[in-house]
Amino acid sequence: MAETSRDALLANYSPAVRDLAEQACALIQLLMPPDTPEKVHLGWKNIIFGERMVLAVGPLKDRINIMLAGAGLPDPAGLMEGSGKAGRHIKIRSAEALRNPALADLLRAAIAAGDAPAEERAARIGEPVAGHRAYGSKTVNVPVDRLFAAWVNDGERASWAAGHPLVIRGTTPGKSLRARWGDMPVDVRFEAKGDAKSAVTIDQRDIAAAEEAARIKGLWKEMLDRLKAVLEA
Repeated sequence: MAETSRDALLANYSPAVRDLAEQACALIQLLMPPDTPEKVHLGWKNIIFGERMVLAVGPLKDRINIMLAGAGLPDPAGLMEGSGKAGRHIKIRSAEALRNPALADLLRAAIAAGDAPAEERAARIGEPVAGHRAYGSKTVNVPVDRLFAAWVNDGERASWAAGHPLVIRGTTPGKSLRARWGDMPVDVRFEAKGDAKSAVTIDQRDIAAAEEAARIKGLWKEMLDRLKAVLEA
C-alpha cells in the first residue's frame, strides 16, 4: 500500500478542504484510543484510522467524506450515505457539520463496532443497496428553513413538483427528510450555505433499470429547476 504523509495528501486540495480534513481528523483522534494508528494512502486519497480501517477521511474538490466500516450502524439522524455492503460514508461540507452531536455519536458507534469480536462485526454488515439510483442537487438563494418548508408544505411542494408521486414519510427539520416515490425510497438532505443560501441533495434508490434511473434523474433536474425559480422569484 503506497503510504505518504497527511500534509502531502492535503497539499493537493484547497485551503477550505484542507481545514475541514484537519478538523475531521482531530475529531476522530479525540474519539479513538490514543494509540490508534493513522495511515495515509495517496492512491486511495484517504487518511485511515485503525489497524483495520475503522474510520477514514477522504478529501474531495469541495468537501470531505468520512468513511465508516460497517453498514449496519445506528444512524437515527440519517447521516450515512452509500450502497456498499461493508461500509458507508458521510458528506461533510462545513465545520458546522463536524460539530453535529449526531455525527460524534455515529463515529463512537463505528469505533465500538470496530472493537467488537469478528463474529459481531460480521453481524453488523448490511445488505448492499439494490437496483439503480438517481441523484439530484440544487443550490438556492434562500435560507435553509425556507428551502425545507418548500418541501414539507403540501401546497408549496405542488407548485414545483406537481404530478410526481412523492410521499413524505419522516423529517428532521432543516436537515433531512425521508420519502417514497412509488415503492422507491428517496432521501433528501438540506444544508445551509450561509444566511441566505442553502442546498438540497436527493438520493433515490431501488430503481429497477438504468434507463428508468436516467429518466427519473431528468425529472428531478426539472423539478429542482422549478423549485429554484419559485423560491427566488
